[in-house]
Amino acid sequence: MKFIEIILQCSQIKEAKLYGPARKAAESPETGVIIQKPAAFHVIRDCATLAYKYLPHYVFGHYANPFEVLKGKFTKRDIEEFLTSANSDIVNYHLLTLILEKIRKSTNIQTTTTHDQQIDLKTTLSSDDPYGDYESYGTEEIQVVQLDNITLLCRVFNVLT
Repeated sequence: MKFIEIILQCSQIKEAKLYGPARKAAESPETGVIIQKPAAFHVIRDCATLAYKYLPHYVFGHYANPFEVLKGKFTKRDIEEFLTSANSDIVNYHLLTLILEKIRKSTNIQTTTTHDQQIDLKTTLSSDDPYGDYESYGTEEIQVVQLDNITLLCRVFNVLT
């Protein structure tokens, strides 16, 4: 998947280069080794499968500022393909969750606020009713706008929609 490949290719950590070998070992555990015990085949295969599946999470987590490094690297189609797979693949869903959490922690892009009313600040006080002027301030209503995941990821990675 192109989205994951880009995350790995842009990384500076050496573990990012394990993706191809882990995939090969997951598919064919006996490559390059002599397996003396049948259980070793399954151990190698399962460890390689886990490495292959969760290496993108590890790599993405090591970016100090992933949204700057990966800005402009993806296409909308890459993001759509990733989000579609996240609906059916728990591993990609975990990666999406990690990305969304990093967005939430590092930016305020997922929400915007708008004020529905202007706030009218009066400076005169009425001596008869100590609470009278407080009623005239108006209510500040903040509306939170949630962005769908495609729009959100396109914004943080600077992808034209």
